[in-house]
Amino acid sequence: MNPIVPSTSLGELVAERPSAAPLLERLQLDYCCGGTRSIEEACAQRGLDAPTVVALIESLNQERDARIEPHDLRRASIGELCDHIVSAHHAETRRALPRIGELAATVVRVHAGTHPELSDIARILSGLSGELEEHMALEEERLFPVCRAAAADGETPASDDELLALLEDQHQLTGEALSALRELCGGYDPAAALCSTHRVLLDALHQLELDTHQHIHEENNLLFPRVRELLGARSA
Repeated sequence: MNPIVPSTSLGELVAERPSAAPLLERLQLDYCCGGTRSIEEACAQRGLDAPTVVALIESLNQERDARIEPHDLRRASIGELCDHIVSAHHAETRRALPRIGELAATVVRVHAGTHPELSDIARILSGLSGELEEHMALEEERLFPVCRAAAADGETPASDDELLALLEDQHQLTGEALSALRELCGGYDPAAALCSTHRVLLDALHQLELDTHQHIHEENNLLFPRVRELLGARSA
């Protein structure tokens, strides 16, 4: 395992040490859309001391329960990465979104009269849900099939960098929507919940944020660079 230094990028860090992701989440260091930034750069933006953060990461216990520690996706083939993203992230997002939407509608109906910010949460959530559905369909219908074919027959994928750039732009918009939801929800502090349903909504939104961050990380920092490498080999 490579040593961690302040110049290590956040994407490289989480790719090599997935167990670092929860710490980065708590420190609000963006390892998905901002995965190309170094630890030092990201810490400077947040007003954190980079050597201290590196020391915290190094001190993490790397021997986690195999049931909760993600396997090393760096060694997965492109096809395996696509299958993992669909089964682990797309399926979970499609399962979670309708339930979150119902919870949000209930909370708005009961509390929006005295807490108008709840209507903003529902509005942003509705837009995010539509964007995520469109994004996942684009990947499953256009990008992943050619990637799986490439893994099966060794041919380079018949995709182009414009599609990857579009997907990355969508990731950025998703990240901004998640940040807005976090701010409106007070950092998902359960002590701020207005009722038991609101508490469940806050937890569900927090879990959606965590899963989507991991989802975007696996695409921006693991899958897309591999696809670009193949595209470069084909055009050379």
